[in-house]
Amino acid sequence: MSDATHPTPSQRTTVHHLVDKRFVGIGEDGLRLPIDGETYAKTGLSPMQLVLNAVGACAAYDVVEMLRKRRLEIRDYTVDVEGERPDGTPRPFTKIRAVHRFDVPGLDERTARRFVELATTKYCSVAASLKAELEFEVELLHERADEAPERR
Repeated sequence: MSDATHPTPSQRTTVHHLVDKRFVGIGEDGLRLPIDGETYAKTGLSPMQLVLNAVGACAAYDVVEMLRKRRLEIRDYTVDVEGERPDGTPRPFTKIRAVHRFDVPGLDERTARRFVELATTKYCSVAASLKAELEFEVELLHERADEAPERR
């Protein structure tokens, strides 16, 4: 759970093109994530699948933190996330449905529901980002053929 009174520094990642619609995301720490928009022989998740995974993981992270604070043992916990998108371009998610499955002794349904609600609507930065007014700033760095250094 983040503290809104202490702004966090910006985060960075690099998306590197491999071939066709295949990319690799490289985090500041060097961790790599395959991203794939191909139809066949996929090697990674699509960008929109990554968004769904980010929403589910973000909420789950906060739920786990709340369970930890209650000193409850997590035997198993999964989140199935499904997103609905309209036809056309762009195709943003218009509805996201998450099913949280718990095997946590001592966790009653009311508390589980409260934890998931708080995690999803109050603490999850990914879900908040999907609802936020975003400012996009784009800088182009392009090596033109006539300015490219001579290669020998």
